Amino acid sequence: MTDRLKDEQRVLNSQPEKSRIPAGVWLRLSTLIALVLIGIVLVRFTPIGEFLTEERIASLTAKVRGVWWAPLLLIGLYALVGTLGLPPVPLLVGGAAFGALYGSLYNIAGLLVGASLAYTVARVLGRDFVVNVTGRRIRRAELLFERHGFWPLVQTRFLPIPFAVVNFGAALAGVGPPLFFFATAVGLIPSTLIHTFFIAEAIETRGLGRALTLAGYAGTFVLFNVLISALWVGEQARRRKRYRELVALRAARRTANSLERDSPTKECEGLAQK
Repeated sequence: MTDRLKDEQRVLNSQPEKSRIPAGVWLRLSTLIALVLIGIVLVRFTPIGEFLTEERIASLTAKVRGVWWAPLLLIGLYALVGTLGLPPVPLLVGGAAFGALYGSLYNIAGLLVGASLAYTVARVLGRDFVVNVTGRRIRRAELLFERHGFWPLVQTRFLPIPFAVVNFGAALAGVGPPLFFFATAVGLIPSTLIHTFFIAEAIETRGLGRALTLAGYAGTFVLFNVLISALWVGEQARRRKRYRELVALRAARRTANSLERDSPTKECEGLAQK
């Protein structure tokens, strides 16, 4: 057993079992739930939800284009919707308002800020509750994510999974901060470039041109999902190959040591000494 496996086993054995949940943990969990509910109420029962329509998006695009503080406003909106668990509506505006290049840069910055804030809020407010409920199992989940969770987490950014579900879910499921931030950057940068380019094109076109743009939009995401799946399968195959090689090497070493102990030369040397 390697030193790393021994350390992991020691952590698992030392992890306390679930016990009575303290009042402070319930308070933090309630705060997290309240934030999510506030986001739902804002979308369903306030004018904010109306900005999801194409007409409002086009109107907002015309208003913010050319204003010097517009990029800061865009990134601030990402931070707000990320924290409240709202859909990343600013993504629909960035490309059309600032063009493909600057729109992509602002969208990437905003999405990274929003994802980081959402993950941090969920981890601070909800992780203690999960630890108290699951006990040692949360540490097992963390170890599993550390070994095999990078490419699946990257792929979530190319799947039609709500932005908030990925960010909050990763924090509560035991994904560690280094893995989350790195995988989020790797996944969000290319996916945001695709979103920004095709959404800007779709807003500016009509009829057959829009249909072709949307077809290319969907096809690009399919290709990226196939590529990421291939990378993930390849990584798992390399892990299994290294594991088999390690097992074979250990078996060969045990066989060599056994043969060395039982060799005739050793027996003759023993008789000569007598």
